[in-house]
Amino acid sequence: MKNLNIIKRLIIFLLIIALICGVLFLQACAEKENESKNSGVGQETIGETETEATTPDPTPEPTPAPTTTEKPPIITEEILKWTFTPEEKMFKTSSQTKNLRVEDGILKMESTGGDPFVMSVNANIGIDASEIDYIKFKIKNNSDGYRCQLFFITNKDTAWSEPQSIKNEYWFSDGEDWEILEFDTSDCDVWEGTIKQLRFDYLEQEGDVEIEYMTFEKIVK
Repeated sequence: MKNLNIIKRLIIFLLIIALICGVLFLQACAEKENESKNSGVGQETIGETETEATTPDPTPEPTPAPTTTEKPPIITEEILKWTFTPEEKMFKTSSQTKNLRVEDGILKMESTGGDPFVMSVNANIGIDASEIDYIKFKIKNNSDGYRCQLFFITNKDTAWSEPQSIKNEYWFSDGEDWEILEFDTSDCDVWEGTIKQLRFDYLEQEGDVEIEYMTFEKIVK
């Protein structure tokens, strides 16, 4: 009886050992299968990365050169230049202007109303209109006004009139700086013939203006 109990216990022990070994075997197989799957995924990923890395980027299309609409600079030559001395002011006092004077080569004038102007002393300048494309003033505006106007009379029409004029505006006011004030004669359809006299309406209000020089210029290029 005692030996039978020992045999039963031994059988139970062996069965337990066999069960444990079976479980361990199954776990080992499952782990091996997982490692195999993971290894395959890694290889596929690496392969894809290498393929992507070695694929050359498409050649970019060349960027077209920028286009420009800038016009070439206008080149002019000076035909005539007016400068000022106490003996030769070039302009004379006219409507609503006082204290016309020259100081250190600068022609200075003061407006006393809303329509001041000065006129060229020479009433027969004799400028060929076809030779002059620009009339330029180096000027300083000591008022807060902006508008000005240049009138002219010719050998064909000796009456001052709005059609025989060119309008412009100052860039600066209140004596901020000197500037070149340009009157483009192509802006006036009746700029033709022989120019006899000029009239400069330098403001449309009270204020002071200074002029260093005037030039008459022709486009050469």
